[in-house]
Formats: sequence, structure tokens, C-alpha cells
Amino acid sequence: MLRPEQLEDQVHFILSTLVLRDLRDPDLGFLTLTAVRLTADRGVAKVYYTVLGDEDQIKRTGKALGRANGFLRTQLAQRLRLKKAPELRFFLDTTIEEGNKMEAIFAKIKEEEAQRPADDTVEPES
Repeated sequence: MLRPEQLEDQVHFILSTLVLRDLRDPDLGFLTLTAVRLTADRGVAKVYYTVLGDEDQIKRTGKALGRANGFLRTQLAQRLRLKKAPELRFFLDTTIEEGNKMEAIFAKIKEEEAQRPADDTVEPES
């Protein structure tokens, strides 16, 4: 039996390949699967994804993944030779957006520090 990390990697690879090659839903946006996490009993696979586009495109892609869930699960079971494939649950991965927001905040702080006059009130020690 595979270690959980190896199984997660295989599930990630297979699902990414299936999404790229086999799904033909027009609502499916420019999609990237970022991670797969299995529960301890391997009964549920949490699949994290990002979508390039606006809010409407993100919603349409989420619905398209929901519609493809059965197909993806069946294909996953066949390719991994599992009697019972894990239930697939899709979650939008917002870490990139959150990282971009934090970078903007840090840049703003740096800009404000550069505009602030130097504080010369600190006396050097003798």
C-alpha cells in the first residue's frame, strides 16, 4: 500500500491529466489543480484548485467540476485500481490572492516608511 503522500501525488497527477485531456465542459476555465489532501481513512480527497478569470468564471468552473465529479472519480478508481475511489471535494485555493494582498500591504508599508522623515532624535551612545 502506498504512503499517504505518494497516493496524494498520484491522485493529483491523474486528476490533473484527466482535467487537461478529457474534460470538455465549456464552463471549465483556465484551471490549475494546486494540491490534493486525503483524509486519514482515504475516503475523501480534498482537491484544491485555482482559476484564472473573474468571479463569474470561478463560479462556472466550480459548477463544471461538480458535474464532472462522477466521471473523475470513476476514472481515478480505474487508473489506481481501487475498489473504492475517494470521494472528491473541490475547494477554491485562495492562497495566491492572499499572498498578493500581503505583498501589496508590505509594499505600501515600505513606501510609507520611505516618505516618513528620518528620526534624528536618537542620540548615539558614547
